[in-house]
Formats: sequence, structure tokens, C-alpha cells
Amino acid sequence: MELIKDKKDIENSLMNLLEKYSIQVNGSIQLFGRSKPGVLNLQPGYEFLESHEENNPVPLLTWRMRRKFIELEKILANNVVEEPCLFRISCSASIDKWSLSSILYRELDLCEFIGNGKIVSLQATINESEVANLIVKLDNSILCSIEVSTQLPHNSVLQDRHEVIGRRGVASDLVVDTQVGQSSVYTFTEQGEITYTDTDMELFGFDNDQIDHIRAAFQVLKEPGLIDEWQQQHEHLVYLLNAVFESGKKRQRINLKTESTYTHETN
Repeated sequence: MELIKDKKDIENSLMNLLEKYSIQVNGSIQLFGRSKPGVLNLQPGYEFLESHEENNPVPLLTWRMRRKFIELEKILANNVVEEPCLFRISCSASIDKWSLSSILYRELDLCEFIGNGKIVSLQATINESEVANLIVKLDNSILCSIEVSTQLPHNSVLQDRHEVIGRRGVASDLVVDTQVGQSSVYTFTEQGEITYTDTDMELFGFDNDQIDHIRAAFQVLKEPGLIDEWQQQHEHLVYLLNAVFESGKKRQRINLKTESTYTHETN
């Protein structure tokens, strides 16, 4: 199904939400394109990987707005899964929508966000900038395997799975007997199969990535304190990405100097 929502729709929806909830914005903002002087640039963090923007970039960790990741993080925070010891993450996308770096950026952040820790060591194997396999360790001793790929056909929907295994209990963001994400409604027409999955009551017609972008931009404008926090995490993720590609090149594990959020010590 082709999306009918464009960049202008996304910008208008954000402005409507700001007006609805009486959020005051000082100055101009943008959601797409190169940074402009004096304009707050609100884009997913991976959009700033290849540039050295100095004009108010705000790297958004948009996936943190998605309900399935919020709930998975809560399951661990509330000890529903006792003593988590292993994460298994897989993510496949198409090269026309994602690069290997952008997928790794996303999944490394989700690993730390869900696991409530910082990565202190990693080892990576990378194949021709299309496939990467990582073993990482968090400062709370959780191990995580991350498998990412950009080999899906063009225009494919991103397919991911995040599973947490504990001493007692298992949690996943997909139903146990499914291999790929499912849509809420399927229609079979003369034009082919069309699916619908509206997950946000205020943002009908947008896909998940568009909704995450709007919600993340709204959140940082509502809570400006998030800007510094996410800018610091962006710098940390860039550091991790450099370590990943260094590990893949040298074919060895890399221990990182990271401020631990779990032990409050430097590892």
C-alpha cells in the first residue's frame, strides 16, 4: 500500500498537536532537509550521521515513542521478567529506506533503552555493508545479540523482533507464533492486497515511522529537557557506531570507556 501522507501532512499534524495541547514554541522548527540558521532541526538521529550540522540539530530517538518498545522496557523495569540475562534483536530493512549505519544506530539505542544500561563491550562481523552481527554486553551484565540487514526488496516494510530472556520469564514485541509484524486490517481488492494499521487515535493514515517522528518532535517541544539528553545519547551512539565498524574491520572485541548507568562507575 502506498502512503498518502507526505512531508507537509507530517508538519501540519505536528502543528495541530502543538495547538491542541497549547504547547508554545519559541522560534521556527523544521522536520526535514538541511539545517537552517536559527531553525530547530527535528529529525531522526541517524539523519545527522553523515553531516556535521551546527545549526540547532535535535537528533530524535523516534523509536522510543513506539508503544511496543515502551511496554517492553516497562516489563523489565517492573521485574515482570526476573533477572534478564539475554536480549535477541533482529532487524531487516530495504536499502532504499535504511542504511546499515541507520539500522545499527536504532538497534543499539533500543538495546540500551530497553535494557536500562550502557554498552561496555562489543564484537561485530560485517558483510559488505549489507549485513551485521553483533554481540554486545551492557553494564548490568546483560548480553545482547543483534542481527541487522538491508537485503529486503526495495520498498519493503521494516521487519524487526526484540526478545528478552530472563532467569524467570520471556518477553517479546511479537506474538510467539508470528515471524513478521501483522497489520490490523487486510483488504483484498482488484488493486491487490491493502493493509491498515492505525495505532494512534490522533494520527490516522500515517505509518509507524511517521507517527514516531511526529510524537518525538512533539515530546521534545513539550519537554525541552529531552533535547540535551538525546543530543548526548546521539554522541554516544556515534561513538558506538565507530566502535562497531572498527571491530568488524579488526575482527576483535572492543571494550568501551562508558559511564555506567547501572553501577555508577566507569568501565
